Amino acid sequence: MKSYVRGLWGIMEIGLLTIPVVVAAGASDKPVTGDTVIRETQEAVTATKDYTIQQKDAFQRKVQTELDEMQVRITQLRGQVKHASVEARADIQKAIEELEKKKDLANKKAEALHSATASSWEQAKSKTEAMMDELRDSLTRARSYLPSR
Repeated sequence: MKSYVRGLWGIMEIGLLTIPVVVAAGASDKPVTGDTVIRETQEAVTATKDYTIQQKDAFQRKVQTELDEMQVRITQLRGQVKHASVEARADIQKAIEELEKKKDLANKKAEALHSATASSWEQAKSKTEAMMDELRDSLTRARSYLPSR
């Protein structure tokens, strides 16, 4: 929320800094009114919200693509278990189970992104990124139990 408010203040500051330029450039045309400043500020806020929504949508697509790829990798790992030694199979199975749990949690974080508001977006994104990092680490651990080919 603080970053959202700071962003709005920043937009308003930019808008207020441009008033003298607008006034100087259009001094002979029309006077700048409070309504003009309010309208332009509202337009800037709307543009910022639209940009945030675009970022959110792009990030959601990226995360979903990676989760889909992760499912393919989990399926591949399950197929490679038979090539591991008997001793390693238990470790691999455990690592795959951990990987699937983390993938499920990452899916939930990705779903939570849909309901993230402009003010909660950065926090939701950060939590999702952290979960995806954990998921990648789990995949690396699971692969480490497989025999090298």
